Amino acid sequence: MAKEYQDYETILAAFDLKIKKSLYSTDPANREDLEQEIKLKIFEKMPVIENMNAPGFYEFLHGANIAAETKALYALKKDGRR
Repeated sequence: MAKEYQDYETILAAFDLKIKKSLYSTDPANREDLEQEIKLKIFEKMPVIENMNAPGFYEFLHGANIAAETKALYALKKDGRR
């Protein structure tokens, strides 16, 4: 359980500046509550965050190729060529 909290603290530290910057556009009276809500949502999503895997280089390229092909087919269909 201690590792989970350590990971949570690491993620919060990574996002802290972004959270603080985002809160400037919020009413000062609500900033503290909103900050707590954001941190609670991050904590709730910890299992998802921990199980995320970034694609490898070739997986990324393959995904980009599929997206490009899909976009090209959509453009052809939209133009009525197919």
